Amino acid sequence: MRTFSSAKRVIQSGRTEFMRLYHNPNTRFAMIGIIGAFVILGVTLLGLRIFGRETPVEAFVERWKEAIESNRPELYQALWDSTARNQNWEQHERALKLFNKEKVEADISGIAPRTDLRDENRLRIERIPVTLYQDGEILVRLFRDLTVEKKGVWQRWRLINDEIRDELEYPEATEEPVVVDEPLQSANPAFADRSFQQVSKTAMSQTTPPDVSSPIAGTAPLDAKLKLSQVVGEWQTAWQEKALDKYMSKYAEEAEITRVAVKGGKEYPVRLTKAQLREKMKAINKKYGKIEVYISNLQINGDNAVADVGFLQEFIGTLASGSRPAYSDYGTKRLIFMIDPAEGIWKIYSESWKLYKDVPKYPKL
Repeated sequence: MRTFSSAKRVIQSGRTEFMRLYHNPNTRFAMIGIIGAFVILGVTLLGLRIFGRETPVEAFVERWKEAIESNRPELYQALWDSTARNQNWEQHERALKLFNKEKVEADISGIAPRTDLRDENRLRIERIPVTLYQDGEILVRLFRDLTVEKKGVWQRWRLINDEIRDELEYPEATEEPVVVDEPLQSANPAFADRSFQQVSKTAMSQTTPPDVSSPIAGTAPLDAKLKLSQVVGEWQTAWQEKALDKYMSKYAEEAEITRVAVKGGKEYPVRLTKAQLREKMKAINKKYGKIEVYISNLQINGDNAVADVGFLQEFIGTLASGSRPAYSDYGTKRLIFMIDPAEGIWKIYSESWKLYKDVPKYPKL
């Protein structure tokens, strides 16, 4: 009972002291001000959380486009999160070097932001085509992958990373390999409902070079068709076995190689020399422990000296550090063969590859 009485006296004393302070005008206004400040702060933070998330990332990407197309690198630098800029200083410095080009154009018309697989609070905007000009002509076309995140009290989008890529960093065309937890599905619509393991068994029978009794589409003479189907088979096998020298021996020294990504009805070509192709294939062989290349719809037109060979091609790559396929692309390939005058054998003088992005139907030959 004594403890209860003591507690009661303390409460009454506190209430009396509070009332005394409250009836003091100066103290009362100070208390009201403090309480009001906390209320305003709470409402502000709640509003930022609610409305900050509604800020469209597209507006930030538009600011990024305006910054890289300007001659003012400070506008670009202001978009970065300072901590991320220090962590990714190599990408930041590489991006700054592009400001010395005569003109830069970025196409953001087809952007599709997606959640970063490593951090659900971040967004990735991948494969933004960027064209560099020098002396009034196109110097090169690159692709840039942006990673953005809302930062600070105001929850504003900030640039976390800006990776600049060219076609040599990718397999056949325009995708960055992404390791996934579930088995990746084939890009080939003919195999769309099957796992890669099933695809391999099915497609292998389709890629065996045809024998004498097998009809080959096209207008070339039969002997040219048979020989060229054999050469294409050797080219395909060398690629899959990562036999770089054998693969490159199929190309003439002056061969022209073109990679075209078709997205939103626009074409983004990149042209390579034979030397550049060798470096590209060397990088692919290093990146992938297993490479599979499937060919279908083979057509051979021409004569016994010049031939136009076209087919549908699927590339499947399994990373050296993984056991599951990590990347697949599917498109049309066209090889122009000619008889090499010095060696008297068929060699590739021109190669073109088209990858169709974000279209409802795949190309047909």
